Amino acid sequence: MKWLFVLVVIVIALNWQSLYRSFAPPRPILVSKGGDDLSSKLFDYSVRTWAEVRNDGGDGTIAMEVTYFQGGKTFTKTTTRYFKSLETARMELVFDEAKMFGGNSKYSIRLFPYGK
Repeated sequence: MKWLFVLVVIVIALNWQSLYRSFAPPRPILVSKGGDDLSSKLFDYSVRTWAEVRNDGGDGTIAMEVTYFQGGKTFTKTTTRYFKSLETARMELVFDEAKMFGGNSKYSIRLFPYGK
């Protein structure tokens, strides 16, 4: 019976990374962020927000929630993406609600594991 325990410990030790990726929740890290109006067309103004996100946890889905403030109005959008462990990728959201002359604007980005 002791040999079975030793065998289980050896299997776990040899497969620790794949087990960690399978069972640990994702842990999103914000690497960088930005916002611009490059998504705008001639008569169709919009604001694009983006974030470079790194997953320091296990494999899983990460959600990015962006809240955009302009002229006393607040708009919130969310997007999700599946990340492998230690993967870094860019996530984007476009706000068509933005107005070219709508006043000062700012945004905030919140990252969190989705599911698991």
